Amino acid sequence: MQQVIREMSNQVSRGAPFVLATVVTRNGSAPRSAGAKMLVQSDGSIAGTVGGGKLEAQVLEQAAEVMKTHVAAINEFHFTGKDASTMDMICGGRVEVLVEWLDGQAPAVIQLVQALQTLADSHQKGWLITRMPGNDETGRHALVSIEKVLAGDFPDGLEMKAVRATRQPSLLKSTGQHFLVEPVNISGTVYIFGAGHVSRSLADFTHAVGFWTVVVDDRPEFANRQRFPCADQLVVPENFAASMDGLEIDEDSYIVIVTRGHLHDHTVLAQALKTTASYIGMIGSRRKCELIFQDLLKNGFTPADIQRVHAPIGLPIEAETPEEIGVSITAELIKVRAEKAR
Repeated sequence: MQQVIREMSNQVSRGAPFVLATVVTRNGSAPRSAGAKMLVQSDGSIAGTVGGGKLEAQVLEQAAEVMKTHVAAINEFHFTGKDASTMDMICGGRVEVLVEWLDGQAPAVIQLVQALQTLADSHQKGWLITRMPGNDETGRHALVSIEKVLAGDFPDGLEMKAVRATRQPSLLKSTGQHFLVEPVNISGTVYIFGAGHVSRSLADFTHAVGFWTVVVDDRPEFANRQRFPCADQLVVPENFAASMDGLEIDEDSYIVIVTRGHLHDHTVLAQALKTTASYIGMIGSRRKCELIFQDLLKNGFTPADIQRVHAPIGLPIEAETPEEIGVSITAELIKVRAEKAR
C-alpha cells in the first residue's frame, strides 16, 4: 500500500484525478489477496498492482470507464483453469474489485490522502474505511488511528472496536451497508538487534517485503545510515541491557536477535520473552542456543517461553553467507506474517 499512498500524494499535490482499484474479496486461486491496490492515472499509467495478467487488463478497462463517468463500481472477475494457467495459477478463482474515481482537488480527498501519508511516514497504525457503492453512489472514506478519526466521517452504526480489531482487509456490515476496512501499517515491524554483516543484508530484505525495519545496536559506528540506508529507524542504546527501552513492541512486532556475541544474545532474548511479539528468532548453533535456553530456565523462564523462540533462526535452506542467511530469515518472517493473517 505504501507505493500507492505515495502516488496518491503525488496526484493530490498536482490536483489531478485518479482511479483507485482495490481487491475486496478473493476466493480460490487468484494472484492477489484482499487489500491489493492499483492507482490509475488519467493517462493510463499505474502504481501498484491487483495481480497482473488478464485480471489487471480487465481492471484497467473498467478504470478507463470510471475515469469518464466518475461512478464507482464493483466487479467480479472469474478465472477458469485455462485463465489460471496463463497467470501462473494452478486452478481458477474469483475476485471482487472495487474501482473508484477520486478528485485530487476535492477537500475530502486531500484530507484523506494527507492523513494516509502522515500515517505512512510516522508508521502509526490506522484503518482505512471505504463504504461499498450501490447504484450510482460513490464510495465514501474515513481514516481512523488507534486514538481518533483522522479523516472523513466515521460511519453511523459501525463499531469502532470492530474496526480496530481488524488485522486484515475485511468487509464489515452495518445499517444495511458494507464497509471495506483495511489496516494501515499493520504489516509488521521487524526489530533487528545487532548491526553486523547479517543485519545489513537482512534489513534490505525486510524493508523490501514491507516490514517497517528497525536496527538496534549499541555501536554508532555500526548502526548508522551509511551502513543501513534502507532501515526505517536506527536505535543506538547505551547497552543491550537497555536496548528495548522506549520501543513499542506488540503483537505486530518481529524480533530478530543477531548480536555480536553469546552474552548479548542472552540479554536481548531475556527481554524479548517478556514482550508480546509475534516472532522471536535468535541466530546461532543448536549448542549455543541450548546453553542460553538452559540458563533462562534456571532463572524463571518456562518451557513455554522457550518454545516461542525460532532457533536456529530462518527457514532451513542450507544458508551460509550473510545474504543467504538474510533470505532465510526474511522467508521465515514472511511465513509467520502470512500465517498470522489467516
